[in-house]
Amino acid sequence: MTREEKAISLFDEGFNCAQSVFAAFADVTGIDAETAKGIAVSFGGGFGRLQETCGAVSGALLVIGSMRYDTADLPGSKEKAYAETRKFIEDFQGKNGSFKCRDLIGHDFSTDEGMKKVREMNLFDTVCKQVIRDACALLEKNL
Repeated sequence: MTREEKAISLFDEGFNCAQSVFAAFADVTGIDAETAKGIAVSFGGGFGRLQETCGAVSGALLVIGSMRYDTADLPGSKEKAYAETRKFIEDFQGKNGSFKCRDLIGHDFSTDEGMKKVREMNLFDTVCKQVIRDACALLEKNL
């Protein structure tokens, strides 16, 4: 199973976008999948359904940070992580038009009424799965 397939499988099991992406890369981050899911849980829905930064993006940035962090070279590893973060965001935004959950979904799901509409329109299944795929593909390309 590819990491992209693993991430989609996790999303289908009920994990959020951030959890799905971060846990799918557990084999390269050195962080076990269950711990990754716990770390990323609050990033779903664009930070707890505030619809800010997309959870798939947040999960990807957690992967980048965990892979680039090096206690032997804190300044250098930080700069590497920052550069890869900027590149990832640029590429993701170029592909999707935004890295903000609100823009990607196109509806406010922080309310019961908004959540009902997003579910009726099947946007979690269509939009979220696509951005998870995109985040995974960009990570694979850039790591």
